Amino acid sequence: MESKPRTAVITGSTRGLGREMAVQFARAGYRVVVHGQDSARAEEVRQLCGPQAHVFLGDLSSRETAAQLMQFACDRCGSLDVLVSNAGIVKMEPFLEFREETWNQLVAIHLSGAFFCGQAAARIMAQTGGGRIINISTIAANFGQFGFTAYSPVKAGVEALTRVMAVELARHKISVNCIAPGPVWNDMMEHLYGPERLAERQRTIPLGRLAAAEEVAAAALYLCSPEAAYMTGQVLHLDGGASAAGPFTMEVFKRATASDSSS
Repeated sequence: MESKPRTAVITGSTRGLGREMAVQFARAGYRVVVHGQDSARAEEVRQLCGPQAHVFLGDLSSRETAAQLMQFACDRCGSLDVLVSNAGIVKMEPFLEFREETWNQLVAIHLSGAFFCGQAAARIMAQTGGGRIINISTIAANFGQFGFTAYSPVKAGVEALTRVMAVELARHKISVNCIAPGPVWNDMMEHLYGPERLAERQRTIPLGRLAAAEEVAAAALYLCSPEAAYMTGQVLHLDGGASAAGPFTMEVFKRATASDSSS
């Protein structure tokens, strides 16, 4: 007997990492709900995901909209089995000039959005036998980085929220984990840093390259697999060894540079 198709809600899935996760989940047989705020991009991703995909547009820093998204998934797809809280933006400003509006925007989108979506999804999953929730963080949650006055703290908050959710929701058969990638080469990163700076950034990473979006999507699929059923409350770093190197990333860069000049 064939198993019932499962439904995955991927927030912030109209571009970059979220787009890739939506496509990979669809290819793995999931019914996917594509979320964003740009209708044209959302429809493009929906078509890539196939006829079983649906689009929901809205601002998830609103508790009501987050609840509507989860109910939409149940109504259109028949279930809610996986939530990937990926929606987010990156804005860099120097600490002394960091604006209150930028701070509030990043807190609302990253931290409040993950909370509202996670709570709304978990309320449904608790009534339907369980599920998997994945929050997306970044290795920047654990490092001081110029310009990341809000981005690093809110992602650290997302990781702390993951642990609290995992403990409280375990009795409902809901596992909650977090993926913290290093830099992922995509259009958003190219716009933020430019291709030249990204190419240089690769040389600070022990494996010598940035992550591919497909690799992060594969990690998310693993966390939803039967093999990961006993894994909850964890932060999975996917960074080519960057967090292992820690403050010695500059040493990695120097050695990479020296190796290039000697060859």
